[in-house]
Order: sequence, then structure tokens, then C-alpha cells
Amino acid sequence: MKEVPAFLRSPMTWLLVIVVIAAVVVFAGSGDDSSSTVDPDLDGETGPIDVYGDALPPYADADTGIGFTIPRVRATLIDGGSIEVGPDGTARVIGFFAHWCPACQAEMPAASRWLESTTLPAGVEFLAVSTAIDSTRGNYPPSEWFEREGWPAPVIRDDAAGSFANAYGLTRFPYWVAVDADGTVAARTTGGLTDAQLDDLVELVAPGDVTS
Repeated sequence: MKEVPAFLRSPMTWLLVIVVIAAVVVFAGSGDDSSSTVDPDLDGETGPIDVYGDALPPYADADTGIGFTIPRVRATLIDGGSIEVGPDGTARVIGFFAHWCPACQAEMPAASRWLESTTLPAGVEFLAVSTAIDSTRGNYPPSEWFEREGWPAPVIRDDAAGSFANAYGLTRFPYWVAVDADGTVAARTTGGLTDAQLDDLVELVAPGDVTS
């Protein structure tokens, strides 16, 4: 059997090896990791979503979600505020928009103009949800889009997983959900709505006429 060289039997040699290995590990850990992803909440376009209760069934043309009770959802707004949406005595019409969706890009400005010229009945709230946010797709960031188009109502930030949209059964864009004051789904529909159809959604969840 060959004799191990004397320098390999030296404690100082192994100490030096250990120091070199440790330095390599530290250097590798401190370098730039190009594969890491930025927390999607950091850019302010998404936010935390907490859902309490069962999600609505997925929307389809033969809608099975009418009459279901919406889950309670805690969320944040694009302006930094917070909001809770649930069966709480407030009727709501909620529009879901994706910034990169051409149909949404046509629908949201039209709905914005309608809302600006409409006085909602007491007890009715109009909301938008910014969802399916993707920094690699067009018309980003959505917060600037809503501001540019003059959207006059609160805008909820969905999270990166689309938890708010999923809780409401979204399957296509744009998407509208009208909810009675007791939290019961009165209507769900997709985009391309006229002013009269938006009037109908509001009248469906609140008594009285919409005053224009």
C-alpha cells in the first residue's frame, strides 16, 4: 500500500482545505441569483387575499352560481387601503379586469364613463378587481391603467394566484358579479355590457331606479 504523502497528514494542510471550502461556499451564497423571483407583492400591483367560506362554482353560460352566497374576502386596494367584501348588508356590482386582456381594455373605460355619470342607489357599492396580473404582458402596471382611464370606484388588488377571482368563479374576462345585500349572487355575466345592461345589474340588487 502506498504511503500517504507527509503534507496530507499535516493538520495545517487540512485546516487550510477547510478554510478554502468555507470561503467558496460563502462567496457562492453571496452572489447574484438570477433565478430568484421578486415577491409579487413588492411592486404594489398585487396584495394579500384572505378567503373565508366556499368559493362560488365556476361561471358557465348555464350559470349554476345564482343564489349562492359569496364567501367573505379580505383584501387591499390599489390606493393602499383595505376592504372586506361579504354578506354584510351592502349590495355590490363587481367587475373583474385583466390589464392585458383586449376585451377588458375596451370594457373598463366604457364602464368608467357610465359610472361617472350614474348616481348609485343607497346601499349599492361598485367595485373593480384587478386580477391575473402579469408584469411580462402588455398594459402593465394595471394601477396606472385604472388611473389613466379615470376609474372612479375602489379597485381591489388580487394576489398573484388570483384568489379573489377564483373565489367568485371567474372563467373568462371581463367578468361581472352582482350580489344582493345579503350576499346572494343575483347575476353573473361576461363583458361587452352596454350602459343599459350595467343599469340592469344595479337595479337587480337594489330597489328603485338608477338616476342618471
